[in-house]
Amino acid sequence: MAEPKSYPLRLGGELVSDFKWSVNNLAQDGVDVVKSPCKIPDLVTDPWFYYAGAGSAAVFFTSYSLDETARKTFMKISLNDATHLDNIGTAALWSATGLLYGYGFLFEDARARQYALTGLLSTAVATAVTNLLKVTFRRDRPFQNNGHHAWFDTGESFVSGAATPVFALATEISEYADNRWYVAIPAYAAAASVGLGRMGNDAHWLSDIAGSALLGVGTTELLLHMHALHDVDPTRFRIFPMVAGHTMGVGVTVAF
Repeated sequence: MAEPKSYPLRLGGELVSDFKWSVNNLAQDGVDVVKSPCKIPDLVTDPWFYYAGAGSAAVFFTSYSLDETARKTFMKISLNDATHLDNIGTAALWSATGLLYGYGFLFEDARARQYALTGLLSTAVATAVTNLLKVTFRRDRPFQNNGHHAWFDTGESFVSGAATPVFALATEISEYADNRWYVAIPAYAAAASVGLGRMGNDAHWLSDIAGSALLGVGTTELLLHMHALHDVDPTRFRIFPMVAGHTMGVGVTVAF
């Protein structure tokens, strides 16, 4: 019987495996993006595409109709309290993601580490999209006092660069726990507190935060779905070879 690996050796092996898994998925994500137009026929015949689209539109336009009312309400929050809400929510979710990754090492849970890594990748992707949306729509911020209809002007309000990544992280944490209420509620509450803090500072409209939530949640959900599909498809090109293992919650292959 082989002797168990020492902790430093096991730790090093898991770090290498996670690096290879991340590189493989990053490369395959790029391939999926290039090939995405080929998926349009399947997408438009899937009823969930329309459910998700209708739900997202309802969330955004409802929040848009409440922008001015929400601004008057959240402006009552002191600047100090608003900043605390922003900082606490951000710190909580980044710390939780770090703890999830550490938990994966301590208990040899590859799924935990890979959910955390997917969450981190999602924050990078969602932040890039956020910056693109900012320069595209140029929506004025509330404190510019031009109203919530001031698009394509001089602002960078839509969407929130602070709220988008924390909603991405909240989704990764909640999904790892299979969206159990005692994990999902605190995770999304922490993300919402960041949005509330940004509105309390008069830096964003309610619909900016709603857009951030949709973008952050959607990006993480998409990447989790894509990475699960990558793992179970042995025909996919991989930069690093793979061996049988268990990741993303299903029997799949992991980096060797």
